[in-house]
Amino acid sequence: MIKSTQITKFFFLLLFAGGNTISAFASDTLRDFSWKLEGESGAFSPAGWASEEVIALTRVQAVRIGLVINEFVDERFDPVKGKCAALGFYNKDVLFETVQAFQYDGGRLLLEDLADEAGIPLRTIEEANPHLRRDILPAGSALYGTALAIDESKLVALSASQSKYQENLEVQYQQRQNQVLSFMPDPNTHRLITYTVRSGDYLGKISLNTAAKLDDIQKWNQISGTTIYVGQKLNIWVPKSSGYEQPVAEVANDSPREATRAVAEVLSNNAVSYITYEVKPGDTLWDIAKKFPGVSADNIKTWNKVDELIKAGEKLRIQTQTISDYTPDKYPSTL
Repeated sequence: MIKSTQITKFFFLLLFAGGNTISAFASDTLRDFSWKLEGESGAFSPAGWASEEVIALTRVQAVRIGLVINEFVDERFDPVKGKCAALGFYNKDVLFETVQAFQYDGGRLLLEDLADEAGIPLRTIEEANPHLRRDILPAGSALYGTALAIDESKLVALSASQSKYQENLEVQYQQRQNQVLSFMPDPNTHRLITYTVRSGDYLGKISLNTAAKLDDIQKWNQISGTTIYVGQKLNIWVPKSSGYEQPVAEVANDSPREATRAVAEVLSNNAVSYITYEVKPGDTLWDIAKKFPGVSADNIKTWNKVDELIKAGEKLRIQTQTISDYTPDKYPSTL
């Protein structure tokens, strides 16, 4: 169901520990607290909205009073819920301005699709919604900063599109996980994690945060270049001495035995998938390689045992695990 929710003193109530109910009155005084954002979303340490009078909430405190924190949303950062929750937790008067929010309960939606429908830049939506941890609006979550009027059939189609997008990312991850992990470190000194790419992530940032070398991350996941996608999962060996605090959404193999077993499973399943490309009149190996990011002319020569002399109608194999932006819908099995 589609909702355009106006948050007023009659509608917005928060239930806090101890059974106390805090009413939110329509007013401008919420802005009197000089709010700022602190910490990282998803963290157990204090994070979210804070001011000189109000300390940011820990994950435990936030969940205890009913805020949602998962891989998609951290409501401590919600421009309305987060501030009201912090005020209520510390027994401050909860007073704030009337706010309009878009909400869809029928499924997840890509923020990019909503930005297109609203006719505004994606960055504008992201800045107005710091509580969203990925480029996705989860079902039932509030979206601020835009007045959207989309009919039900369109929203159903957009939600289905997002589901397909996520499925393709999962397929891509499984294919990358089945590759041979080259230059693997000692599992006694490193632990293998599954890192989920978030909005704002890039390989250099992930490398800095995890203390894993950028070129190693590329090798372990067979990424040519630096293109990664929100929701993409990466295999990363994190040095145990790095002090890296792993988010709950990531999966780690902390035991050397478990890490070794995980590697053995990857190495024993050296499955390589290909798509077939039919050479067009005038094609050269260099022309064909340009169609597939991460693939070189030398790759095509090696995979197909050919030289530069190719002819129209000839069928060439392209290894999908080498295509840096590969998804099944973007690259059908036969081109």
